[in-house]
Amino acid sequence: MNLNKISKPKIKISFLIIFAASIGIRFFYFPYGLPLTIDGMDNFTYATAINYYGHLPTEWSPPNNGWPIFVSFWFSIVNLNNTIQYMQLQIIISVILSSLIMIPVYFLCKKFFDEKISLVGAALFAFDPRIIQNSLLGITEPLFILLGISSLVIFLRYDRRSIIVSFILASFCTIVRSEGIFLFFTLTILFFIRYRFSREILKTYLPSILIFFIMLIPIMNYRIEVTGYDGIFQRAAFGTGQILSNSDRGASDGIVKGIELFTKYLGWVMIPNFLVFVPFGFIQFLRTRTKETNFIIIFLILSSLPILYAYIVEAQDTRYFYFLYPIFSLISLFAVKTYLGKFSKKDFVISLIIIGIVAGSVTFYEYKKVDYEKELELNDIAKIAAKTASGLNFHPSETRYIRAAELPTEWPFLFYDKMHKIKSVPTSNYEDLERFIAGSRNNLTHLIVDDDPRLPEFLQNVYYNEDKYEYLNKVFDSSEIGFKHNVKIFSIDFQKFDAANNPIQK
Repeated sequence: MNLNKISKPKIKISFLIIFAASIGIRFFYFPYGLPLTIDGMDNFTYATAINYYGHLPTEWSPPNNGWPIFVSFWFSIVNLNNTIQYMQLQIIISVILSSLIMIPVYFLCKKFFDEKISLVGAALFAFDPRIIQNSLLGITEPLFILLGISSLVIFLRYDRRSIIVSFILASFCTIVRSEGIFLFFTLTILFFIRYRFSREILKTYLPSILIFFIMLIPIMNYRIEVTGYDGIFQRAAFGTGQILSNSDRGASDGIVKGIELFTKYLGWVMIPNFLVFVPFGFIQFLRTRTKETNFIIIFLILSSLPILYAYIVEAQDTRYFYFLYPIFSLISLFAVKTYLGKFSKKDFVISLIIIGIVAGSVTFYEYKKVDYEKELELNDIAKIAAKTASGLNFHPSETRYIRAAELPTEWPFLFYDKMHKIKSVPTSNYEDLERFIAGSRNNLTHLIVDDDPRLPEFLQNVYYNEDKYEYLNKVFDSSEIGFKHNVKIFSIDFQKFDAANNPIQK
């Protein structure tokens, strides 16, 4: 009896269970009823404009427009009723793509390990809490990672057609995020290491790079016409020049700080599950010297360069590392294989490891997740503020749903003339309320305050001592309508303010 034929259906069933569970967890935490914010909103705005015009907008473009272009295709073929439903569709697409990444991760792991151990690698990625959280934001990473890791896996098949396809995917990856250009350099280096200067250069590499640039040039030309730069090579050149100029000025402290942040965030993204496997797995990985492991090292080094640059310019965010998560999953398996060698019932231990991964991820996510009920209240408050104010003080949490609150509910629409109607007025240059109002009176009409310690102290004082300010009229108090999160909105009576603060320079 062929045991492999018996085990393969079990592997497929196990894989499908992991995939279904990863989808299920994402939809369990799905932000039903909440609009997009920040980058997700920018992408939504652009995708909506494409859908409205029927072509790429000529007024503006985000730096990386591959993801909203992809989203706009689905907007054009799915018939929904209103704006919030299309926002939710954008998140659903992100969720599905995020779960699909486990497929190329699994096949990458199969290049080094058997099918059972490879399931652990797929589970490590599929259930990572940060990847789950990122998939619910409706932003670029799921598509970027899916294209990038698929390109590497297909390249490692080493046939002519696969290599050409890998460069095509690398081109799409670069359109989604400019950092994808480092994937092109990685594939180029891997190609020459494997084939050196053989006939394959003419047969395979030249057609590959020709197709790569044929696909890239139109989007680069579009970006230059709209924004003034291509967002890929010019961006990479600018970053390199910035680092070199800093070095010329003796500003090595910035590079050292960047390396420190890189190390700090690398350690942070290991928690919870990678911390158990990656450190020991990396040692075992380095001991296993093959052509493929050398290729993975090259991929790691080149893909880390844009991450290091991000931390040198102090863009502090863990998501820059997400592109490396498939490689972290692979490296983890070198530790898993060693651990399994100490047990006789390997299938049982693999099951326990996967269960432990799910439990660790869900526990960590529960600890770090946002308060969904509070977010719903903040969204409702934003809708009220959008009807009341035309200029608000910046607030780190209260104002993030304002842009969504300004949008019409009907679909389709174009809202360039409606966006940014409510101005967000920065408070960082002021130390007292009177000077803040006097210096911002051209844009400021209302104050939104709560007990958030991130607010300047003078705005917290308004929340606690509203009776002290005769020129402030309270127009909203969330506690009066039963909200758990207390927020107050005040309109500014500038006549009373001028009478009370005549000496202040305006």
